[in-house]
Amino acid sequence: MNILVTGGAGYIGSVTVEKLIDKKHNVIIYDDMSTGFSKLIHPKAKFVKASILNYKKLIETFKKYKVQAVVHLAAKIIVPESVSKPFEYFETNVDGTINILKAMNECDVNKIVFASSAAIYGNIKKVPISEDETKDPVNPYGQTKLIGEMLIKNNAVINNNFKYVNLRFFNVAGASDSGKYGMLKPNPSLLIPRISDSFIKKTIFFIYGNHYRTIDKTALRDYVDVNDIASAILLSIKYLDKNGCGTFNLGTGKGYTVKQVYDVAIETLKMKPNFVYKSNRPGDPDKLLTTNKLAKSKLRWNPIHSIKKMITSDFKFRNRNL
Repeated sequence: MNILVTGGAGYIGSVTVEKLIDKKHNVIIYDDMSTGFSKLIHPKAKFVKASILNYKKLIETFKKYKVQAVVHLAAKIIVPESVSKPFEYFETNVDGTINILKAMNECDVNKIVFASSAAIYGNIKKVPISEDETKDPVNPYGQTKLIGEMLIKNNAVINNNFKYVNLRFFNVAGASDSGKYGMLKPNPSLLIPRISDSFIKKTIFFIYGNHYRTIDKTALRDYVDVNDIASAILLSIKYLDKNGCGTFNLGTGKGYTVKQVYDVAIETLKMKPNFVYKSNRPGDPDKLLTTNKLAKSKLRWNPIHSIKKMITSDFKFRNRNL
């Protein structure tokens, strides 16, 4: 199948592209390289350097490569930045998604896997979170992802042939099983790469907030390995071929606080603790923990990578590439 992967030169995109190519799909990476890296572009993929805000280029790409399905990963994703720059997030994440859907309709492409986020749920008091839980995002990033889902569902109403899978990622971590692809961004916002960097560079690690309503007062999250995320995307493409539409939470169902993850990293990588607490970050909910029963039953998805594996693979990747 000819599959267009927006954001395919980024973190999750590069790991997904590798797995798609391993399964003999023809992959077209569509990335403006604002947060992508040439080092993460798979040598067997076609590459188009362009923004999802460029509607004309999207149409040209769909037609040139005879695209049959879309994996839409391109987005602005940093929660605190979304609070300070909301208009940029709405432009890229909402307007960009509208462009993709319009281009798909114009070019008769009727399958999409959309990278949504746990951020759409907001500050949920009851965990684990199921797919039908109330959506009340507390930051612009989560708001844009929820709107993206709405746009996709509305497109299925006006286009009877249109099929979609919305995947609500919880906290993605780790590097590819091959070791070739991972989080390459300097000064990352994600927890585990920040821990890796603090060990590699021998710097103080900052834990943002110790006033959350959790066991140790640091924020609790559900961490899921990037290889398991990529596997879910492949299973979603199969699901679209055989079934209708679906929306699924992707997490392990097991939560760790920031301090717990840091302690596991200390133990696993045999490092000495060197951290300080800083103020809570704006827009961060106390807990995000999911049930993955629906993804397991419908997609036949089973996350297999542990938190230790995520920490170890990320550390090795960043230690080699920074």
